[in-house]
Amino acid sequence: MESKNIDFDGHESVFYNIHTEISTIATEQELEYIAFNGGTVAKSYISNILFSRKSKSIEKIFRKYLETNDSLLVKSGCVRHTSFLADEIYKNVASEKYNINKANYYKKWKDSLIHSKKELNNIDLMFMESAEVKTLWKHEEIDSLRCKLDEIVLDDKESPKSIVELICSYYLYEKIKVPYYEKIIYFEKKYNSEYIKDYMIFCRNKLN
Repeated sequence: MESKNIDFDGHESVFYNIHTEISTIATEQELEYIAFNGGTVAKSYISNILFSRKSKSIEKIFRKYLETNDSLLVKSGCVRHTSFLADEIYKNVASEKYNINKANYYKKWKDSLIHSKKELNNIDLMFMESAEVKTLWKHEEIDSLRCKLDEIVLDDKESPKSIVELICSYYLYEKIKVPYYEKIIYFEKKYNSEYIKDYMIFCRNKLN
């Protein structure tokens, strides 16, 4: 799986552009079929499209990917790393609030625009327009979906180490103690992970 721009020269990824074209023509039913039956890389791209469309099938797909635990090579810019399909969905959900904030900021800027484009600095105008982010999601919807994904992971004692670490890392970065943090105790003992341990220390300190 590749990001939009890759390698040292930052050229556009052919695979990413194909995925963008698919997103404009494929139906929800077609996308869901690929998400469940396609190859690993195709599944990852298609789950991204379904998430951007705010598809109701995201939870079902996430549950399936968590069960199969398929890995894939992710290339972002010139950096490569191994990830998992379920992890990539969770990353999208957890980072969507950043996109929502950017979209809201852009909207406020556009709504408050009182000068004509001729009076604006062309560079500033181009920068703001290129920074436009579109999302169908709202903060409360992302919070709700994220809690549901957390529940799917933490209620399954076979959940992989990587996804539990991901959950803990995000919440520790955000300084959030989830009300169901006690469910993580099992995984803290099972995996003996520093990421999980650090988050549990944070949660226990919040009790004092």
